[in-house]
Amino acid sequence: MCHTDKVAKLQAIPVPLPAVLGHEGCGIQAGAGAVLNRLNPRFGSTIAVFGCGTVEMSAIMAAKITGCSKIIAVGGNPSSLELAIELGATNTINRKETEDIVGEIKKITNGGCHYAIDTTGVGDFVKKALACIRFLGTAVVLGATGDMTINVQEELMGEAKSLIGVIEGDSIPKLFIPQLIQYYKEGKFPFDKLIKFYDFEDINKAFEEL
Repeated sequence: MCHTDKVAKLQAIPVPLPAVLGHEGCGIQAGAGAVLNRLNPRFGSTIAVFGCGTVEMSAIMAAKITGCSKIIAVGGNPSSLELAIELGATNTINRKETEDIVGEIKKITNGGCHYAIDTTGVGDFVKKALACIRFLGTAVVLGATGDMTINVQEELMGEAKSLIGVIEGDSIPKLFIPQLIQYYKEGKFPFDKLIKFYDFEDINKAFEEL
């Protein structure tokens, strides 16, 4: 298949090609790739995702594709949490209304989730992601996080947990992006729900809202 044939197929989907490549190439690839390429969750496993932006929503859609039984979205915007449910989350936690986020996740997952992803870059939420996973669980850091302190024995080693960093979804873009677009065509990865379009004269408004 020649390059022009590939482009023609991409243009067949009902969103503009630049929007597809721009979103798929960064945030969407990062979130979905962390799940599909690095974690590879087993069917029926559980996952918590901290944050409700593009990266997080992509991770949620990917987790649904893999068949996770519990997909928990943690965020502070009610409308974003509603969208998370629409995209595949089975449960939501409003961080502004929940005192014990880790405890709530453990309650939902009957002892802790198998995987957790933090994209906020906030040290406290990275620690919460690590705390909410069960024995042998894996917590992924996708946000640019600064210094933080953990008790290695109590928070990491004692329960044989893993804390890993993933960049751009650990993916090969020329292979992974077409895979995501195929999922989109099959109705399994509706990333178009994360895209908003503006008229060119509203470019400043778009920048402000971004």
